[in-house]
Parts: sequence; structure tokens; C-alpha cells
Amino acid sequence: MNDLTITLREQYQIDMTKQSLNDRFNKYAVTFVKMALEKMLNSQIDRNKLFEIEKINRILLKDSVCFQLHESFAKKYPGSGGSASKAAVRIQFEYDLLNGNINDLSLNPYTRQDATDSLETIDLTQEGDLIIRDLAYMSINVLKKIKGMFLCRLKSQLSAYELNEETGEYILIDFKSIYNELRSKQMNKLEKVVYLGKEKIKVRLFIYLLPEEEYARRIRNAKKKNASKTKSKQLSKEYKSRASLNLLMTNSAESILTIENAWKIYKLRWQIELIFKIWKSICKIDKVKKVKEERLECYIYSKLIMIISGWKVVWQVASWLHEREQKALSFYKAYKTLIREKLEDLKGFFVLSNKTNKEFVNKFYDTSKRKHLKEQRKGRISIEETLECLALTSC
Repeated sequence: MNDLTITLREQYQIDMTKQSLNDRFNKYAVTFVKMALEKMLNSQIDRNKLFEIEKINRILLKDSVCFQLHESFAKKYPGSGGSASKAAVRIQFEYDLLNGNINDLSLNPYTRQDATDSLETIDLTQEGDLIIRDLAYMSINVLKKIKGMFLCRLKSQLSAYELNEETGEYILIDFKSIYNELRSKQMNKLEKVVYLGKEKIKVRLFIYLLPEEEYARRIRNAKKKNASKTKSKQLSKEYKSRASLNLLMTNSAESILTIENAWKIYKLRWQIELIFKIWKSICKIDKVKKVKEERLECYIYSKLIMIISGWKVVWQVASWLHEREQKALSFYKAYKTLIREKLEDLKGFFVLSNKTNKEFVNKFYDTSKRKHLKEQRKGRISIEETLECLALTSC
């Protein structure tokens, strides 16, 4: 706190005591930074999309990042308990992979689970969206209400049926038989139209046969996790059958997603994990101390303001690099430079004119052309190649 008062005096000619500054971390300060963040989110501009994909307006990726707090925050931000901290936060984040616009960003208690968030924010989805999410978000209730197209895994607890059109009977799918069929016919994938749960929601199911070594790894991990539980049980035959397969489901038309490109598209979900890595390793959003509640919230919201300021820069630069150079930006490299070398300039996005901000982005673009290009790893398909694949629907 003393360091902050020195910064205020040296940089902004504001002189106050530690106690006076501490008193200013109050509910009004929290409201201010929260509204500032909301204003930034509401003032997003529509950039040129990295790719124009027929019948898809947005590709929405969503996940949450969590970190522990001091247990003194347990009343407002209860954690999972047990050996973990009694207090933790969960930040929900969703963005459009095509142009970088943020669709959802919110600070919540850890106990507000992804499934709850998915239902409560369902109105943020639109017709023409392709929604790619983890299993935790995709309950039956969400699948019934979602407005766009979805692509996700099939939950192991969710029953899938085939319809006998002659009798009108729904027949439970036997994944062991499907596994045997794929092996005997030397096939590695299969598509079926299936109906999910009691509601019999119609979806297309993509079934991919796993390599033996990947199946063995899944079973080892499942047994290890099972053994750590107080009441461990043997893995069921149904579980083992499903574990030998990758199961993706979608409500999209075949002209958009095919069994050939769906798995590549689903892997785009991991991009959001790379973003959370930036938040933690570079922006240090999870490095929180034991302070009063209002100061904690001001800290987290201010960190998010810093992150979104950087987000505006890196997405503009990424767009220019794609259009002008046909190159891809490394967000990790760009953020590292922004936070470690250009933080004062980044703060200017809060107070400076558009002309000044544009000059900064132009200079940062020149740096990025030389220092922030993504390195293509051997054997890995880039995001751009994957989006091209989706645009063609034939990869």
C-alpha cells in the first residue's frame, strides 16, 4: 500500500496516506472498475474476420479459469473445500474465434459451476453460431435451448438411442458392438443419427476409433482416479467400450460439419486454454494476497481491464498480419511484450485519444512482424489451416 501511495505521488501528483488509499477501496471503487470493464466490452468493434465461413457467423469458444483465494473470502467466494482452499473464484470467458469479439466475461464464486453458467447465459448464443464447449457446459437442458449449432463430446452418463423406423422403437446403442464392427471392418470412424436421453434430442454422432495405446492410457488414468476415491468401483463394461472411442455430437448440417473435419474443429477448443495460460503466467491474475474484499475485487477487475486492453491490440495486429502478410501471430509472445515492456502504453488505452492509440497499434504491428510470429510446429495443424478446412468442409 505504501508503494502505491508513492506511485500516485510520483506519477500522478496525488498525495495521500496509506489509510486514505485503503479507505478508497470500497464498494464504489468496485462498481467503478466493474463498469469500466463492461464499457470496454460493450465498445468492441467488428474487425474483419480471419475467415469467411458460409453459414457460420461466429465460432464461440467458452471455458472458465479458477484460482484459490485466502479462506477469509470463503463467505462470498466459497471454494471446493476438502484439501483445497475454502475460497476460490471462477472467471467465465467466451469469445468469437473469427474476429476476437468477447461474448461473455464474468467473475463468480467457484461454486457457480459451468453447467449453471451455461443455462443462465444461453441468450448470448445466436442463430448461425458454432458453439464449441467442454462437457461440463453441455447438459440436456442446454442442448434443448441453445440457439446455434453445437459441437461437443457425448457425456458418458448420457444414453444414446437409434430409431427403428419400421417399429418406431428407440434402441439403446451398444458401443461394444460398434467397437467390434469398426475393428472387424478395419474402419476408423463411423457416423450415426442418434437420439439423446429421455427427451430423445436428435443429433449426428461422430464415432472415432482410438489407437490401442491411447485407449490403454485412458483406462490407466480412469483406474488411477477411481482408486483415489473413498468407495472405488470396478470400471464397467460400458465405460470400457466408450473409452475405446472418441464420441462427438453436433446438430449442424452435413454441409457445415462432416465426420472428416469435426475432430479438427473440436480441437480449436484448446485455444482458450492457451489464453488462460497467458492470464496466469504473464498477467499473473491468480497472484492474489490476503487483503480486504473490495481491494481484491478491484485488483481482479483491473487485471481484466489490462487483459482486455491487450486483447484489443493483439487481435487488431493478428488481423493485419493475416490480411497483409498471410502470417499468424503468437498471442503468447505478443502479450509478453505488452505486459513486460509496454504496460504504460497499454494503460493509455484507458485515457488517450483514438489517434494516439492507433499510433501505438501501428508501432506494435511493426514489432510483431519481426518478433511475434507463431512458429509452426512439425506435425501440428495451425488454427488458420483448421479454419480453411472448415470453410472447405472437405478436409
